[in-house]
Amino acid sequence: MLAQGELTEADLAAASGGRTLRIGSTLDGHVTPIPLEVYVSRVLAGEGDPRAGEAAQQALAIAIRTYTLKNGGRHARDGYDLCDSTHCQVPRPSTPTSRRVAMATAGEVLTYHGDLAEVFYSAACGGRSERAADVWPGAEYPYLVSRKDDVCEDDPAWIADFAFDDVQRALERAGFEGDRLRDIRVDGRTSSGRVARLRLSGMRPDVIAGDQFRLAVGAVELKSTAFTVEKRGNLLRFTGHGFGHGVGMCVIGAARRAARGETARVILGQYYPGLELTPLSGVAIPVPIPIPRSNDTLTAAPAPRPPGAVVAPRGSAISVTVPRGSSVTASEVERMAAAAHDDLARKLGTSVLPMTIRLHDTLDSFRLATNRPWWVSDVAEGTAIDLAPAAVLAQRGGLDASVRLAVAELLVGGPLAGRPEWVRVGAARYFAQAASARPVSARTRCPTDAELMLAVSATAQREAETRAEGCFARELAKTGDWRAVR
Repeated sequence: MLAQGELTEADLAAASGGRTLRIGSTLDGHVTPIPLEVYVSRVLAGEGDPRAGEAAQQALAIAIRTYTLKNGGRHARDGYDLCDSTHCQVPRPSTPTSRRVAMATAGEVLTYHGDLAEVFYSAACGGRSERAADVWPGAEYPYLVSRKDDVCEDDPAWIADFAFDDVQRALERAGFEGDRLRDIRVDGRTSSGRVARLRLSGMRPDVIAGDQFRLAVGAVELKSTAFTVEKRGNLLRFTGHGFGHGVGMCVIGAARRAARGETARVILGQYYPGLELTPLSGVAIPVPIPIPRSNDTLTAAPAPRPPGAVVAPRGSAISVTVPRGSSVTASEVERMAAAAHDDLARKLGTSVLPMTIRLHDTLDSFRLATNRPWWVSDVAEGTAIDLAPAAVLAQRGGLDASVRLAVAELLVGGPLAGRPEWVRVGAARYFAQAASARPVSARTRCPTDAELMLAVSATAQREAETRAEGCFARELAKTGDWRAVR
């Protein structure tokens, strides 16, 4: 029961300025509209420390609001803005404290050179924050750097033991192959001292990024990548510090800073140096670009478009969105996709329409929407295509070639579902490039799923894709039917 005078979610809804988020459930896919400040209060209840002082709570609320508005289109291809898991932010029922803090900071965000900043936060940094680009290649933000955090540097270490067999099974689920995992050793560290790469003796590929390894074995069990590892018989012992990726605000550190008297502004300055605290009224807020899901129809009422997005006329079954001021028009991309679809559909005997294409304005936008590194040019899933910026694609073989490859990926995706990744990737590249690939020798191993989906560099990615294409050409020569390649 609410105490007299206690803030309600209705009060927060009224303070949201009409801004509403569509939050998707990772359990059942249900989408719930939530007013902005209500959402901030719920995430604060889910992600914050309820015992933290007011300044720490306010600093986190501002970071949550900034992240929310900056990433509002992260799940556009799924039909909503943000999910309710750690992939985005975890909301919980709001509390009197979280509602009070959300209201006290309502409309306050962090900006960089007048634009909404990209901010992150994690539970505990272990004494030093991480540089964003060391976790997400290409995420070069001058205010998300590695910095010493004196309020956390004396925290005790944690220890986690894993059986070799359990780690091998986790790696196999992530797409690695091998007879037996024999050893794991650190092969490189980031600027903060966290693990950048690990060598996996006995597995293929034999290298994995530190954050990918943590996700593979369990991000709760292996609390961070700030660890050392040693072999103890049939066990691997990890000893480390911190909890989470370590980028941006340290939630525990913020609480300790508030306890010693620092204000919310000072706390934000520690974790996001160079950012400005700005009212929403003075910021251009990006509006999520709606991308229909595969079961949507083109006769549905059109969703509102963000200012700055140009959409091709929907007279065809291909809908294209490009940034305002783009060097290429939406109609030009639509014509490229239509030509590629018509040509490839005749060759393959399959079709995938309606189709939606989004040309991103920045690599950051592409990376956040697709969860793929900067060196990937396109992501094609279901009936939706995300493309890296036109200027980037111009340096990677051209926009037309990228569109054709993405359309090929959609066309082969359904018939080749459930096959190893090299079959789908190889087929798309083979047909998109006029079937010019030379079959590889019988001795050449086809790339594992991990080599294609978890490559540690652009060079490794390209090499795996080239082998996938060669393997597909080799198997196609045997079967004569692209649908029969396995």
